Order: sequence, then structure tokens, then C-alpha cells
Amino acid sequence: MDNNQIPSAVNKDFLTNELGLVQHLNTTIFKKRDFFVLSPSVQNKSNGFDLREVSLNKYNRVAHNGYLLIRYKERFLIAKLANFRKKMMREELKATSTSKTAHWKFIVKETPTLHVVCQTDSDETFPLQEPSSNQLIKFFQ
Repeated sequence: MDNNQIPSAVNKDFLTNELGLVQHLNTTIFKKRDFFVLSPSVQNKSNGFDLREVSLNKYNRVAHNGYLLIRYKERFLIAKLANFRKKMMREELKATSTSKTAHWKFIVKETPTLHVVCQTDSDETFPLQEPSSNQLIKFFQ
């Protein structure tokens, strides 16, 4: 990561220039045709990220082909959004906070395999795939 780059902007140019995704305002939402992508950036030492309910509410699993595409350091990690939402974004797993809108908090773990852990309940985990840049370009064509 370029030391001068804002953490939330890491690899955003790849999403827009190479994958042709269009960012919705200043959110983690990116779209292209029927693709709906939530793409949080994970650049901190704790490997943590949040997903907001207001962003998730814009996803229509019938109309959209949804994906969670995590920009993890200089890598990309992906999961089908419908499956991730069903397992990891249940009402009882929401983070409790008075300062933010409703959201869920997660951590990326690398061992034994790449997966996401829910911060509210560490027994809740979800496996991730790590596609190459070329695989992503072909997929989002």
C-alpha cells in the first residue's frame, strides 16, 4: 500500500478501471449491470472491517448478482453475498454501538484458511476465496 494512500481507497482504482464497477456515492457499494458488490477495505493491523445495514438494504438478491469483495491489503477476497448475508449478517450478530448506524463487525483471518470471523460471536465464521486479478477481470466482464 502506498503510504500516502487513504486506506479506504486501496485498490479502488482496480475496481473502477479494470473491473468497470461504479461506486455508489462514497460507500462500499459498487455496481455494474446486475452485479452488486460490497467492497470494504481492510488495511488495519487488526484486519477488521464493518458492513453497514444501510448498504446491505440496497442489495436485492433477486435482481442482483451480489458479492462481498474484500480489498485485503494488496489482495482480493470474495464470497457470494447472499450466502454471506444469510450466515453472518443475522440480526442477533449486529454490533452494539451508539455512535454508528446498525452494522456488523468482522475480522479477516488467514489460518488455517482464509475466512471471516464475526466479532460479535467468534464461533461464526465464513470461508473466502482468493481470486487473482486476472480471474476477477474475466469474471466481471
